[in-house]
Amino acid sequence: MERSQLSTANHQIRITIVGLCLLGTIFVAVYFNYFKGIDVVYTHLFYVVIVMVGLWYKRYVIQVAIFLGLFHIVMDYLSTGAFLMAPILRASILLFVASGIYFLVSQLENSHKNLDQVMKSVGDGIIVVDLEQRVTLLNRVAEELTGWSSGEARGKSFELVFQLSHENSEYQVSNPVDEVLKTDHSTASSHHAMITDRQGRCFHIEVSATPVKDGDGATTGVVLIFRDISERMAQSQRIEYLSYHDHLTGLYNRRYFEEELKRIDGRRHFPLSIIMGDINSLKMINDAFGHLTGDQVIYAAGKILKKFCRPNDVAARWGGDEFVLLLPNTDEETTAKIVERMNQAAALAPVDQGMLSMAFGWDTKKNLSEDVLEVFKNAENYMYKHKLQMKPQVRDDTIGLIMTSLYHKSRAEQTHCDNVRRYARLIAEAMQLNEKEMTALEWAARLHDIGKVTLTATLLDKKGELTADEWVAIRRHPEIGYHITNISADMTEIALAILSHHEWWDGSGYPKGLTGKKIPRLARIIAIAEAYDAMLSDRPYRPALSPSQALHAIVHGAGTQFDPTIAGVFVSRVLVEQPG
Repeated sequence: MERSQLSTANHQIRITIVGLCLLGTIFVAVYFNYFKGIDVVYTHLFYVVIVMVGLWYKRYVIQVAIFLGLFHIVMDYLSTGAFLMAPILRASILLFVASGIYFLVSQLENSHKNLDQVMKSVGDGIIVVDLEQRVTLLNRVAEELTGWSSGEARGKSFELVFQLSHENSEYQVSNPVDEVLKTDHSTASSHHAMITDRQGRCFHIEVSATPVKDGDGATTGVVLIFRDISERMAQSQRIEYLSYHDHLTGLYNRRYFEEELKRIDGRRHFPLSIIMGDINSLKMINDAFGHLTGDQVIYAAGKILKKFCRPNDVAARWGGDEFVLLLPNTDEETTAKIVERMNQAAALAPVDQGMLSMAFGWDTKKNLSEDVLEVFKNAENYMYKHKLQMKPQVRDDTIGLIMTSLYHKSRAEQTHCDNVRRYARLIAEAMQLNEKEMTALEWAARLHDIGKVTLTATLLDKKGELTADEWVAIRRHPEIGYHITNISADMTEIALAILSHHEWWDGSGYPKGLTGKKIPRLARIIAIAEAYDAMLSDRPYRPALSPSQALHAIVHGAGTQFDPTIAGVFVSRVLVEQPG
């Protein structure tokens, strides 16, 4: 609004000046030449009018020149009574001068438009200041970044329009215009420069300043060129953060820890303690509940380390399910207390599915003679020893949690697993298996459907016919169960029985199509127990069979689906002893 008012005022002043000059010239011509009869060469005054009109109102300069030329010819005719060549020649000169002015002003305007277009198109901010550090020009980008329009900023102090500061309030950034005017050389700022616009918003910028020279090489001002690098700075900070941090937990990563270990390994940080931590049964959690749940467990572990990490400590994710804490000026007793508190926190950590259990080991460097890498190795070995001691209990707890999740989805699965375990044990007793095989069979029969934990409750209890995709999902449960349970050497036999309990004697089963005695014996026992109990229950593809019908199916399947020897034991020595 202010700029529009100023433009209107300037227009009015120019119109007034041109009008007064034109009227004054006409008055001189008419008064002196016509009324007084004095021969005054008034056409010289016409050039003043033509120049002013050409500079201010270019599009009218030709018309004004024609009018003044005709006016001069008419006035000369009235004075002499004849049309002479002299006034016609002067009128022609007026028109020629007006045409030249029109052409020159047009060229100047085009150059100015081109320069203005270039200024608007440049992606950097441009500010031009004079020797008194007053703003003379801002381009579009500079207007956006400073919050000042070019008209508002013109004539204002450069430092008022361009509020430059350091990103750290404790430091200052020198005025680039001052430097250029003092040295008469170009200058550039550091990457730590910022400007604050009129609304108080801050931008990181790169800025350079260069002297403006006239034709004689004298400095007439300074041109400042700057660009917004806020996004680049933010991206650079994100990259720097990720280069030293673990993206999942927000803890430092192994690279940062190794650098800090070298830095902190000095006398003033002794005693220097290292704690190694490892999440128990993470593979089972990933296989049973998916990697997103596994990530939640890892995040929960990282959160605990952050909670017990003091200002000078370094907490890092070493890799996978392992973490490490570096504790300067911390003795063994204090370290043991920190570990105890972390164990308590892990037991109470909220995890949607799965559970958080961690094994810790630690050691302390007390003097320069000890190798910090040996201290690290001792902490790691102690952690693995502790993990091995915890493993059976943690494994059983995790398996119990997975089976509870499965039973929560489908009560029928719990009844089915109990029945299969009972029938399998009866078969094993009739076959006189040894105690080790009996124990493994109990585990395998109990967990044979553990892979179904990945299925939805809707699919597990579906009453109607299954789709092709649903059959594919269900047929994957032996493989999933194998991956969940195959976590150690002592679980291998159990995991193989789970993997193979849907294999057929004739090789037409799944997932591997094994035949005959290539199928593990425990799996062949579970196959009969599982099939018999399934026959007595309603299935999507058929209603429940009677015990006699189920018995007939087992007999009929001997040698094709089932091991004929084990099927014979089941029919002749197990079912006959069952009540009813």
